[in-house]
Amino acid sequence: MGGIDTLSGFAVIASSRTCFVWQHAQKMTFSIPPFHALVPHGASQEPGLILLSHSGHVRFWQSIGMGLAGGENFAPFDLNLREGESVTNLTRVDNQLYVASTSHGSLYRIALSSTGGKYHLATRLFSRPPSARGLFSFLGSSSTQSPIGEREVWALGEERIQKWILKAEGWEEKVVDENLSEAVKMVLEDSQTVSEGEMDLELLDLAINEAGSFIVLVSYAGKEESGNLRRLYALVQLELVGKTFTVLHVKPVPYQNTSAPTAPVVPRIQLLLSGAIVSVEFGDTVAFCSEESEYQDRIQLKSQADRTLGVGVHQGNNSLLVLTASSMMQVQLSLDKIRRFSPQTGRTNLIKSTMMQAILYGSLPENPLYFSFPPHVDEESLMRGAEQLSQAVLRSDPEVVRRDHDLTAQLHSRSDRLSWLMSFIGENMVQDKMSQRSKQRLATDAEKLHAAESLWQAYNELLETSPKFTVLNDCVHAYMAELGELKHEDVMRAFFRTRVAELGRLIRKVAEVIKMSAEQTKRDVYQLLPEANQIVIVTLHAAFKYRSANHSRYYLEAPMISAWTSRPGTIDIVLSLFDLTTKAFDAAAAGSISLTETALHDQLPQLAALLFECVSERLQWLSSPIAADEPNVGQEREELEQRFASLRPEVLETLRRMGRQDKAFALAERYSDFASLVALCHRDTIWPPERNPHFERIQVYIDNYKESFTDELYQWYIQHGELRIMFDQETEHDQSAFIDRFFAKKPNPGISWLHSVGKERYEEAAGALLEEAKRARELQAKHLMLSIGKLAQLAGESADEKVLDAFHDGLDFVSVHQTLITELRSALEGVTGRRSLDNQVDIIIKAKARKLRETKGFASVYKDLVKQLLQGKALSIEDAVDLLTLKDNLLVLNDDGEYEVETVRDYATALYLLSSAHDLPEARKKSTFRTVWRRVYLNDDWAAIGKTANVSDSEIKDRLRNTALYYTLKKVIDHGIALEGNYNPAPDIASRRRIGEDYNYERDRLGDYELEEIWVRVKELVVSDEEASMWAS
Repeated sequence: MGGIDTLSGFAVIASSRTCFVWQHAQKMTFSIPPFHALVPHGASQEPGLILLSHSGHVRFWQSIGMGLAGGENFAPFDLNLREGESVTNLTRVDNQLYVASTSHGSLYRIALSSTGGKYHLATRLFSRPPSARGLFSFLGSSSTQSPIGEREVWALGEERIQKWILKAEGWEEKVVDENLSEAVKMVLEDSQTVSEGEMDLELLDLAINEAGSFIVLVSYAGKEESGNLRRLYALVQLELVGKTFTVLHVKPVPYQNTSAPTAPVVPRIQLLLSGAIVSVEFGDTVAFCSEESEYQDRIQLKSQADRTLGVGVHQGNNSLLVLTASSMMQVQLSLDKIRRFSPQTGRTNLIKSTMMQAILYGSLPENPLYFSFPPHVDEESLMRGAEQLSQAVLRSDPEVVRRDHDLTAQLHSRSDRLSWLMSFIGENMVQDKMSQRSKQRLATDAEKLHAAESLWQAYNELLETSPKFTVLNDCVHAYMAELGELKHEDVMRAFFRTRVAELGRLIRKVAEVIKMSAEQTKRDVYQLLPEANQIVIVTLHAAFKYRSANHSRYYLEAPMISAWTSRPGTIDIVLSLFDLTTKAFDAAAAGSISLTETALHDQLPQLAALLFECVSERLQWLSSPIAADEPNVGQEREELEQRFASLRPEVLETLRRMGRQDKAFALAERYSDFASLVALCHRDTIWPPERNPHFERIQVYIDNYKESFTDELYQWYIQHGELRIMFDQETEHDQSAFIDRFFAKKPNPGISWLHSVGKERYEEAAGALLEEAKRARELQAKHLMLSIGKLAQLAGESADEKVLDAFHDGLDFVSVHQTLITELRSALEGVTGRRSLDNQVDIIIKAKARKLRETKGFASVYKDLVKQLLQGKALSIEDAVDLLTLKDNLLVLNDDGEYEVETVRDYATALYLLSSAHDLPEARKKSTFRTVWRRVYLNDDWAAIGKTANVSDSEIKDRLRNTALYYTLKKVIDHGIALEGNYNPAPDIASRRRIGEDYNYERDRLGDYELEEIWVRVKELVVSDEEASMWAS
């Protein structure tokens, strides 16, 4: 234990075996017990010394000078404690009166008197002992003297506070005895820092300010943090009204204990500047709290072996002395600044000041102090203070950065300061109080400073070659000119001292500056490229490398928020330099320029790597949820994705062309660009696969990346018509499972059926061919798919009749195409000379569709369909129906009553196609049925047929038998096609205007006939003829 007595000007340290007392520089040694009190005799005399052992033995030295003789010249006394009782404290009330407390709650008066110039001590127990044991385990006191010589002594116990009157006659009277703990607990219970379990409140020390208010130091159990039990402290100000204490307010003390070991010292408080400030002495810390503002601060010892021994307060000024095991410190406090302390800015400044001291002095071995944040550090103040300090270092604020002409050393020192700053935050475990945005700002400042240091080192190396001019110098001067900062004697160093924060803007000027410099110096821009490339490469590479190496130090989480290394301007400058470098190589290859710079050969892949990293980082940010509120994020992300998708293969191919194939593969691997990996693997010989120089690499990629690579590989084979390689790999290198998964994710029946046949999955192959045939646009391909598909279905284990019927219907439809082609091409027989396709179509329409002259819309449609058919296209069902029903369909009998020309059968064919079509929507199918029937009716002259004057019934029946309606109905009934609900003479109106007019024309013509009567009569005639034919047979 120890202390500094400002009244006597001496300091004392006492242990169980040795005591040190000195006047700042003089040391004296005694073998005496620990409790101590200096006895002032005035400024001109050395003080006396009272020492009190735990067992109650007292020794008194009238003057500490007597200790120079060996410490034996003392007067002994004894408190005569009871068994098991021990001394807990010794306190000076005034120069002649001292009070000791014991573990049983007893108080002892120790009075000093003088007789004949010699001092004597007298000890005795208070005349009225306390009412409860253990009341004064620790004693704090404050006393005043009345005009009649009485002393008021306040004593604080574990739970209670007492006021004693020390009478001049030598006896004591207790006038106040109140329980404070309950009132304090009621106030603390509302605090969010109190443990959810037991509060475990302790009253530790007491002081009374000039206004008469009571200030009590208390401690209590706080909430656990990181598994440690915390002991928190607070100053409680109370007011005494009558004999009742009222809590005015509670102020936390910026200190806490955890389960970690600390110096075992009971905290004590002292008042400074008439009570305006309270100092609290702990074993390793002295805290300061203002009673007039929210100011709080502390000084903490760094070494675990060091500890506070005492605090001495000079009441006449604003300083105090702190005695530790290793040193003595004087602390100056500014009351005016403390009174003006503003919570809005003051907390930030205090935290900033703490961090500043940490980065300036924390690493110095002679520094005895440990810098740390107080408990419950304010989050906003922490972030603002850290960011402001970081910016101050970045701009070389003289308050934190000393001026140094050696810029290399200065940059390194600043970089160390920022590194210390984040380490300090982490050591104090307050990083969780900082937002990710704030952490990234600190990391950005540090990486810019590191990048600037690397750039300056590269520039220094360049200066050693004594160049006539440099690109970096031109860039810096151009940028500083824009800012109006050319007044500096050394503009380059001024930028690196004060403008490092704008490093990103500087490098974006590189391309512009080299073009301007080339014009001014009449030099080729390609000669300036190596240094221009180096500026950007060194800067961005250093930044990315620092961020990667210090990711955990700054507790960074992806994505970086609009990082300076991937702003659009940064991406543009990297791409611009890559393009210029590529053009330089191309120009050299063409003989346009002479390129001797070997640096460009190494810089090209470095620029490509930076481009990929910048773009990837930007896309990561734009795709994150936190970027969603930024303006135009979606548009920028989409544009950048499209731009990068086209740039990426171009950049990799450029590297390959320039002989940096290894770098191209490495870059594609790093960014999992499997499409580019596949393309790079197939730039040389690809068939047979074993002769591909990248054959082994492809196998390695398949083993390492599985479907991620094979999906792109098979897609490349399909797009480039190299299915032979794909299926060769299936058999030779057992890639069947990968191919299965590929087609499961990307169905392609036109190709997957080959794989299915190879694996003898015939039904699967048949199904794929059937689906692909439906989508086929070429008739020949459709025919082939249906033919092979039918064979595959028949080869399968179970021949599904429905599937076979679908193939039969499809092949019948192909047959219809072929029959139509034969019929239409017959119109070209006898035509000489080569004719264009359009001319051939015109000849066919004139010969085969003369009735379309009155319907120009139908004629246009028919012409287009005939052209497609002649080109070998496969038509849809509806288009085929139009081809079958819009032409001239004839029914001509010979003399024997047999049909000589029966193209009218195409109406029935159209109805048959419709009846077997299962993929047409019902509404369209029904509408097309109606169109066919309408055209069946319009094929004949019903007005002429209807003239029955002087005509026998037999002839009328023959007329009906010679109609398209009769023939069609006969064929339909023979094929078993249902007629119910399919007949409706009302024509549909198509959307196109000309077609709509033609439909109206057909509808109007039909309106002139009694269709229902004709329908019934012809249907009855067909049925009658069928029955007669059956009976005749």
